Amino acid sequence: MKNLSSAAVTVCCVCASVGILSALIPQKRTSKIMSFVIGLFMTVTLISAVSSADISLSDNGLSADVYEVPEYSEDDLNKAAVNLTAEQLTSELNELLLSEGIRAEDIGISLKITDEGRIYAQRVVIYISKAYVSRREEIKSIVYRNLSKEPEIYVKGQEAERDPQR
Repeated sequence: MKNLSSAAVTVCCVCASVGILSALIPQKRTSKIMSFVIGLFMTVTLISAVSSADISLSDNGLSADVYEVPEYSEDDLNKAAVNLTAEQLTSELNELLLSEGIRAEDIGISLKITDEGRIYAQRVVIYISKAYVSRREEIKSIVYRNLSKEPEIYVKGQEAERDPQR
C-alpha cells in the first residue's frame, strides 16, 4: 500500500508540474511541439510510476503472476519516444509547409537520441513535385528555422541516398 501511495504522489506532482509548464509555454510556433513533448514526458512518467508500484493482488484473491507487467528496457522506451516524436514532427512540418502554400509529396525525418536523452534531427528528406522546384530555398529555410537541420529536397521520382549516418 505504501508503494501505491508513493505512485499517487508522483502522479500528482507530475500533473502539477505539467500544468505549470503548460501555462508557461509561449503561444507561438513552438507551442504544439512543446505541448507534445510535455505530454510525452507526462505519459512516460505516469507509466513508470504505475509500473514501479508494487501492488499486491493477493488481497483480492487473485494471483500476482497472472497479471505480469512487461518489462521494457531503456532502449525500447527511447526508440518509442523517437518514433513518436518523428511522427509528430513529420505531421507538424507538413502542416507548416501547407500553411506556406507548399505541398510536400512525402516527408521523412530521422531522429537520434543522445546519451543525455536529447532528441535531434539527424536527417530530413522532403519529396516535392516539379511545381515547387523553384521554392527549394524557401523550403530549406522553413525547415532549418524549425528543426535546425537543412533538409535534402528531391523532386518526386528521384531516389534519395539511403545513408542513415548522414
